[in-house]
Amino acid sequence: MNSSLTTPAIVLRRADWRDYDRMVTLFTPEHGRIDAVVRGCRKPKSPLLNAAEPFCAGEYQLLRVKDRVTVTQARITNGFFELRSDYDRLLHGAFWLKLLSEVVVEDEPNEALFRMTLDALAYLTHSELPAPLLTAMFEMQLWRLTGFSPNVLECVVCRTPSDKTALRFDAQKGGCVCAFCAPGAHSLSEAARRILMKAPRTPYSAVEKLAPREEWPEAACRIREFTLARVGNIKNLPELQAL
Repeated sequence: MNSSLTTPAIVLRRADWRDYDRMVTLFTPEHGRIDAVVRGCRKPKSPLLNAAEPFCAGEYQLLRVKDRVTVTQARITNGFFELRSDYDRLLHGAFWLKLLSEVVVEDEPNEALFRMTLDALAYLTHSELPAPLLTAMFEMQLWRLTGFSPNVLECVVCRTPSDKTALRFDAQKGGCVCAFCAPGAHSLSEAARRILMKAPRTPYSAVEKLAPREEWPEAACRIREFTLARVGNIKNLPELQAL
């Protein structure tokens, strides 16, 4: 049975296929992850040449025939092409796309995550804020919007509230722990804990107000540990500049 669909989408990754085609992974707000083929896009005059590039966002027209989805048309609204001229920011963006490729699920809508990703890519491309800061924000917001934020309100083992004990951070256990439950875990300052609690709900339009906080490097380290604990199967991660 054939069916067609027109949807906003962001290209997360691509791979050459056959002589002139490419396979792409699309992130859509209402249908989650869609793997599709873009036929003939590697021909020099193909109208779909840019539509099969990572980071490209726009309206994609798709045709499903049995188990195969094909991109038939695309109108690019933002290619974020400027990222390609800044190698460090490109690496951070590639890291974001790898994370999305791991967490976005087929047929699972997440419009909030889709909109956040577009906002984040715009800031990564055009703002002067440090790329590591934007990446830490992206990680925190991604986990909130997928329902997997680290618990920073209480010890994840004994449930002692954060205001009753000095908390540490254990990424494998899923967030904060008290010294009694995990004495070998990383210490966590109260200021960094507050960043981990508030930044996931801070819009990118307000991120500049958070940038001067001295505790950001500590919070960024902890959220990266959490990210790698959740998606440790990602291969060939880029080496990112630290905050």
